[in-house]
Amino acid sequence: MENENVITPTIECIPNEVILLILQYNNRNEIVSFGMTCKRFYETIKSNQSLWKKEFKKTFSSDMFEVVNEHCNGNWLEELKRICIIKKQVYSELIRMSHQFYWQANDVTLQNIKHFFSIATNNNLSLYYIIYILQDLIKKGNKTVETFVSKKPFTLTEMHYAKVILRHLIHGYLAIKLAKSHLRRELPPEIVVNFFLQWIDHENLHLDENVNNKLQVLVNKVESLLENKDSSKGPFMTIQERCAKGLISQEKVLDAITQVIYRQRHMAVTTTANLQTLDIIKVLENKIGNAIVVGAIYHAVARKCNVKCELVAFPNHLFLEWRPNWDDPNAPAYTIDLNNGELKPKRRCPFSQNNHSNRYEYHPDALLQSIYSSFRMSMGSIEDWNTQNALLLLDLLGINQMEQNAYRSFFIFLFDNMRDLDINTPLNIKYMSDVHLQLLMLLASRSISTEPSLKEIVVKRHDSRVQYAIGMVCYHLKLNYVCIVRGWDPCCRAEWLNRMGMETNLNFGMDQPFYYVVAVDQSIRYVAQENLKDVQRPTRLYHLEDIIAREFTHFDGFAYVPNDEKRYEYPDDEAIASMYRSRAVIYAITF
Repeated sequence: MENENVITPTIECIPNEVILLILQYNNRNEIVSFGMTCKRFYETIKSNQSLWKKEFKKTFSSDMFEVVNEHCNGNWLEELKRICIIKKQVYSELIRMSHQFYWQANDVTLQNIKHFFSIATNNNLSLYYIIYILQDLIKKGNKTVETFVSKKPFTLTEMHYAKVILRHLIHGYLAIKLAKSHLRRELPPEIVVNFFLQWIDHENLHLDENVNNKLQVLVNKVESLLENKDSSKGPFMTIQERCAKGLISQEKVLDAITQVIYRQRHMAVTTTANLQTLDIIKVLENKIGNAIVVGAIYHAVARKCNVKCELVAFPNHLFLEWRPNWDDPNAPAYTIDLNNGELKPKRRCPFSQNNHSNRYEYHPDALLQSIYSSFRMSMGSIEDWNTQNALLLLDLLGINQMEQNAYRSFFIFLFDNMRDLDINTPLNIKYMSDVHLQLLMLLASRSISTEPSLKEIVVKRHDSRVQYAIGMVCYHLKLNYVCIVRGWDPCCRAEWLNRMGMETNLNFGMDQPFYYVVAVDQSIRYVAQENLKDVQRPTRLYHLEDIIAREFTHFDGFAYVPNDEKRYEYPDDEAIASMYRSRAVIYAITF
């Protein structure tokens, strides 16, 4: 009888405080499932924002957490739901894009991805969310393909379209930024340098405030060198105040800047312009940078110390000028040697005018073009996302006047539509104001709508004479280069005869299989079968993957695996590649 009166404890007897402590060790799917068990638990987890705040912090990066913490107004559950919905939409759309655009010969345009702009402009945080999601997908995708496996959406193909979307979203934002900065005359050299980096490298966020923080460290070091330790000379003043009042000479300030940059930092200058040497933060960390960047750093520190310099740029020439008195046209001019920071009297061209008042001045667009020229010269014939993005900068600046220029009318449109409110409202990629979201959406609508050029859909059943399969890595016997097979014809196509080059002197003539390949130098070639040999122990060709990403998902350790659309074109080729793969395994075991 006594046992009948004992009450069996259940989970409903546990206080909410204890339940919430337990739930902290579960993921959000488990928390949601638990909340669906009864009304009490549903209300408990729904109303407890600290639980969702901790869940958000566990799920996303610290940078993302700080941004949302500043702007979410305490409703962490709502923001977590919003970003999860956006992520689901983005992943779903990315997986469909290959089917939509694989057969389109021309590039994916702004018009093609306008719905992504709708997602990005739905909320003040949505642009930052979608950029974060796409960048995170690319990082995870790179890790996935390193393991020689494929898993949607973490494949080369989905990463390709993620980069396309990032390009258009970030370029739209940067177009607004550049137009706004021109109107406000807020384009100092370090911001221009960082703008170029933002324009070409979309897999990372290069924030202006991070650059300013790093430069302020240098300013603080200059101040410590010039610190006035004599308390009898009055209250403490910053170096800017002392320089403005004439209590310290500009020459002494410049000497201190030179000591900090070149003697303490041991800064080295290079002519190479790439993602490392054009990134102000990395340049300060690695102590080597392109001359343009070193000049921008020096200029920024001098300006923050209240010393005026002019960084004057030409397409193939750059100098940093300083004058003791800029108001006096006859005052002597000096250049600051960017290799060591030394002041040198400025030389005059014997063919220039004698009027001292005629002098060159800093112009942000000229500096931007100078950075572009240095970057293209350093990259040479390399074609990747960064170099392609750089070319699009010419479109925005109006240098490219071609009809199909997608950015041709952006500046005119922005200058006409930016009201005083737009100019004065802060522009922040992490939290976009309503007026800037509206401008971004209008830019997507302004893009030139062109009729897509479609490739001919031809299903190629494997011909018995065709030895190699798509995705295989082969070697050219005559020209000694490695290449990836992207397609083939059972015999030479007539339209390629005038582009044959070294393939004309053939033992078996034109009536043999020909292959579309991308060579190791990134060139596209049409090669006769007799000139190709399979590589038995191939390696991954990283620098060619941007070119073939629309067609292949990953490198599986032997060949590049075709995506669904490419497999539809060449339905029998996987069996041929598998045969060579088995042969390569036997060869590896034997030797």
